[in-house]
Amino acid sequence: MAVLAVVAATAVTLIIGHGNNPPRARPASTGAVSTGEAGPRLLGVRASWELFGYGDGRVVRVQFASGRITQTAVPVHAAVPVQSTGPDSLVVGPHEAIISHLDFVPGYLVPDGRPARPLSGALGNGGIVIPGPQPGTAWVQATCQSTSMPLVRMDGTETGASVRLPPGRGYSQATPDGRGGVLVWDYTETAGTLDDVRPGDFQQIAGNLAAVGPTRWLMLDVDCHAGHRCSNVVVDPATGAQHTLPGSSAELQPATPGVIAPDGSAAAIPAIAGASGDRVSLHLLNLVSGSDQQIPVSLDAESAADQALAWSPDSRWLFVVTAQGKLAAVDARTGHVEGLGVSLPRLSVIAVRSYTHG
Repeated sequence: MAVLAVVAATAVTLIIGHGNNPPRARPASTGAVSTGEAGPRLLGVRASWELFGYGDGRVVRVQFASGRITQTAVPVHAAVPVQSTGPDSLVVGPHEAIISHLDFVPGYLVPDGRPARPLSGALGNGGIVIPGPQPGTAWVQATCQSTSMPLVRMDGTETGASVRLPPGRGYSQATPDGRGGVLVWDYTETAGTLDDVRPGDFQQIAGNLAAVGPTRWLMLDVDCHAGHRCSNVVVDPATGAQHTLPGSSAELQPATPGVIAPDGSAAAIPAIAGASGDRVSLHLLNLVSGSDQQIPVSLDAESAADQALAWSPDSRWLFVVTAQGKLAAVDARTGHVEGLGVSLPRLSVIAVRSYTHG
């Protein structure tokens, strides 16, 4: 039996502070983890939520209150000479993160402060992972032709729950629906459809879905791009109740559904820009007043759908992976863009851990 040669992963931790001051490392090594200190409360955050990111073969964990950043190298299998070219997906659990790909390149489990190890069980064959309805669970789409998606734990064991995907469709790709379920985009040679899929049921979505969140979705009027005045409509996905936003509606053409703040106050929308549609701009739409503010960052047209946006649990900060792979923080109150003042790997996906873990 062939044995896979694995390059050992290394976890490296830096404690960082405000502004652009470089980290003042105080070397302290415990096994594979090294630490250094420079000051707490990045962006003035005192709460215990954390941001995770993945890119350039590293999983990054940012603990804002303590100012600690942990970078964990993802191993490379020698038996896989060509690495993934499909989209990455990242799901954060109570004590770990998992990174996977929509192809057969192996994914990895990264326990907090420990080296990465290959995913196992239902997660072991690659595919896209979507955050599940409870912390520490994830939906798994093994391939674009999958007929169902099991709900699994972070160790790859199945919970027994699953969703069946709409039948008779073509190429499918799953994305989060913002509230623990799954949106499935189905593409044929001539058209595409969008379904909200949950255990025992699925519902086709009519109209132009602009953003999703835990309590609200944002829809554009189905006639928006047929010569009619655009209407931005806020929908309660649980009840179907809806209301039209006041003011002059922005004529946005979403590149992919954006994300709505946890408190339902605003929607961050990646919108197609430029005559050729090869650029993506970022808009912050107030879901009370209807006002639209374009944020001065650019997104990558090919990766805008791949977890490039994430809100802080208090809805104060919108985190963005820019077209250059940098992490930017947008102050939702002012629209001002800030950097963290530290050097990070080039990122492709981000996610927030918002629940208490012990």
